[in-house]
Amino acid sequence: MHGTPAIRVTVLAHLEACRPDTIFYAGTVGLSGAILADPDAPGHLLFFAWLVPTLAWIASLYGGDYFDRELDALTKPHRPIPSGRISAKTAKNLMIGLIGTSGLVAVLVNPLTVLLAVAAAVFGIAYASKLKGKGLWGNISRGLPTALTVLYGSMTVQPLPAWELVPLALMFWIHDSGSNLLGALCDRDGDRRGGYLTYPVQRGDEATVRGLKMFFLGWVAIAALWPVLGYGIDVPIYYAALLVVVALGGMSLSSVVRAPRPIPRAVGLRAHEIVVAERIVLGTFLIAAAGRTELALLVGVPSLALTLIARHLMRRRYEPGR
Repeated sequence: MHGTPAIRVTVLAHLEACRPDTIFYAGTVGLSGAILADPDAPGHLLFFAWLVPTLAWIASLYGGDYFDRELDALTKPHRPIPSGRISAKTAKNLMIGLIGTSGLVAVLVNPLTVLLAVAAAVFGIAYASKLKGKGLWGNISRGLPTALTVLYGSMTVQPLPAWELVPLALMFWIHDSGSNLLGALCDRDGDRRGGYLTYPVQRGDEATVRGLKMFFLGWVAIAALWPVLGYGIDVPIYYAALLVVVALGGMSLSSVVRAPRPIPRAVGLRAHEIVVAERIVLGTFLIAAAGRTELALLVGVPSLALTLIARHLMRRRYEPGR
């Protein structure tokens, strides 16, 4: 009985480190890549298309906590490592273990995916350890693993990447680079105190807003033009769902554009909350457009519900005093 409170604290700390309001997105992207490559793919391969990116995403979260532990000690002392609820060694070991596990599963499904897995791991670790504080290059490097996830998903159901999905992978790359830039805007003041030269720290709010606009216009343009290339999807479903995603993204961007300067952290956080929901829709509507509407609902509805519930329940733990 005496150990129960300690176990509870540890479990909650790991839940916080895994950020349950973000972990469903990567899997839906991998699943979308698999479904688009082969709508009739076997269920076990679709599961692996979802599982491997999910494990890799959780690994990146532990890695982020590990590499950011000194900055968090200064700006977010409530986080699991600076608060002492998870040791830095534990976070590092879990990062390595999850990368190894996801890589092993990926290689067993298709050995050639090791090329994508290595690239995603290298850029993920490089972002967490070095590139985060290197301006816009950090944001761009953070978006690349999601692009690779699309191609990985296609390789779970066929030997080589579905090259016709490359424009879609580029769309996800641009979208997630913008999402990461928005996150950097939220953390601007803390990063400045910690000496991290992120783009908002280097260039200020106006330049950051211009960057957010360019990323938004970039991914929307590619998403709008992709079906024109002749890929076999249900076009009406695709564009109807895309309108929802664009509307959500537009709401998020508009709130930042209209905010006073300097942009309050609370505004950035609210804008990012909209993006959290938008990403789940973005990651699943392609499944419906590929003709698997029932699977899109089966995956997308619980993922969105759990994401929003987790965001609500853990908001105070993520952002004390908010």
